[in-house]
Amino acid sequence: MKAGLQVGAILAPRDVAALYGVTTTELARWRRTGDGPSFYVLGRNTIRYDSDDVTDWFNDPDNAYLHDYPAGQ
Repeated sequence: MKAGLQVGAILAPRDVAALYGVTTTELARWRRTGDGPSFYVLGRNTIRYDSDDVTDWFNDPDNAYLHDYPAGQ
């Protein structure tokens, strides 16, 4: 888990982008294609991610071809 990130924290796309070095555009594309971490739609324009799901997804070697974040961090 990233330092300073609380277990079960809810993250906005901009927070995920800042923590993992991806863009919000990439996150949106992954949501459309079903490739990225699981997410929740809380309203028409409100997307949120569970920090545990995001951490697991970025550390999964099967997803490494989609991003530059080093697995195991």
